[in-house]
Amino acid sequence: MYTHWLVYLDKIFLPFYQLLSDPVLAYFLGTFLLAIICVIIGEFLVGIAFYANRNYVKKLTNDLVHWNNLSVEAVKKGDTEAYHTFNKEANDVYGKLFFLTIAHSAAFLVPIPFVLAWMQFRFGGIEFPLPFIVPGVGASVSYIFTFVVLYLPSYWLFKKIKHKLPLFKDFDRIMRESSEVVKEMKSLADILEEKIKASKARHKNIMQQKA
Repeated sequence: MYTHWLVYLDKIFLPFYQLLSDPVLAYFLGTFLLAIICVIIGEFLVGIAFYANRNYVKKLTNDLVHWNNLSVEAVKKGDTEAYHTFNKEANDVYGKLFFLTIAHSAAFLVPIPFVLAWMQFRFGGIEFPLPFIVPGVGASVSYIFTFVVLYLPSYWLFKKIKHKLPLFKDFDRIMRESSEVVKEMKSLADILEEKIKASKARHKNIMQQKA
């Protein structure tokens, strides 16, 4: 079964490596195209996962802002017991939101194992010599190293243009809209700033009275 789907992938991926006559250039072009495909599919899967859970993400985000703001107000009023209660609720919600975000991000990596498995099947015995010895790497590298090196610019390039592409720009808009509510989150730094301003104002009044 494992070999069957590798042969199937071979029929899909191999044409990318036959676009140029030079075998070395053809390899790097084909690997670059595979890296772009991985990025596109990964971004698509993340978008689908986020879209499917958008209402739950929105609820968790609203709950996080709600409990956080209540805890900040409790600090402002000097109510320590209420602060600990509200802060615990905020931390619980944040934990759920954090692990949900991790799960969404994991979807981005789904295509990579399939591509690397196929590259092992096709290029597993090939080593690419380096012009100098790299500590921890050696004098040559395998298909994994070349894929990673080409994957990074592919990721950067797609990040630059995805907000202009159909469907991906909709995913991007939904993600941005869901995070807008975070701007309403209060911070303990705001209270500290208010106290500093109040302290400066009192100090100024005292100095004026002494004068």
